[in-house]
Amino acid sequence: MFNIYYINYAKAYEIAMLLDNKILEQITKEHNAEGGITGVAETGTGGMTEIPLVGRYLPKLSLNGELTGSKSSKVIDTVKVITTKSTILDVIYKKAKEVSKLSDRTVGNLIKIRNVSLEIENENDILGAKTFLSGAFGDIAVDGIGNVNLPTLLEVLFKDSAYILEGVLPEKRFGGTEKIVIKIPMQAENEMENQYSLSDLEIGKVTIIGIYRGCFKRKELNKKLSRFVKNQDETVEDVGIESDEENVVKKALDDNIHYIDVISIVQDISF
Repeated sequence: MFNIYYINYAKAYEIAMLLDNKILEQITKEHNAEGGITGVAETGTGGMTEIPLVGRYLPKLSLNGELTGSKSSKVIDTVKVITTKSTILDVIYKKAKEVSKLSDRTVGNLIKIRNVSLEIENENDILGAKTFLSGAFGDIAVDGIGNVNLPTLLEVLFKDSAYILEGVLPEKRFGGTEKIVIKIPMQAENEMENQYSLSDLEIGKVTIIGIYRGCFKRKELNKKLSRFVKNQDETVEDVGIESDEENVVKKALDDNIHYIDVISIVQDISF
């Protein structure tokens, strides 16, 4: 059992259809009940029997033969099957392989990693992009052009914007400190499922389901992921050194980091 924080439904649906392109729509159950009656009787004329109140006598009659009979009934129950994001993802969740090591051999594999701690990497960029995409700014007047719909223009400019999240993998299972990066496309509306927010992903540990794409240097990955990842100094900074300008912890740009093409982020549930 699991609860969905985030799902890329387009990816999930296509992969689920590759695994099994038949979707169950309804279940019909038929119940049959049958019964039978058998018996033996005899007939004869021996002896006399008195008719009460009349006072007369008639010969005794009995039937000798076999009596048979049957009765049947049929009940048909039809159950409608509801297809949801969870049922589509369930096919992938069961098929994904839970790994304890990420290497070149697992590139392209459909994987599942439990107990991952996530942290948002581009929080300031997200705030600015969401402010523009929310429609807080209206039309603006441009000399020689007239009114320009700013939200529509910004939606095109921010089309490739995304949330960048970094995750720390369980040390006991992976034998050391291993980190992953995932990207969630940014939309004008809420991208999370079940009324969760992006900050909910940072609370506790989650399960990542996706396709492993390989291991990269952090500086190489930063350039490829999103235009909204800020340009960082090419000089490798020591981990733990704070920036005087932004008061944030710099991360070593030559660190190796794994990239996962995320399909879904879920919370495992047990009863």
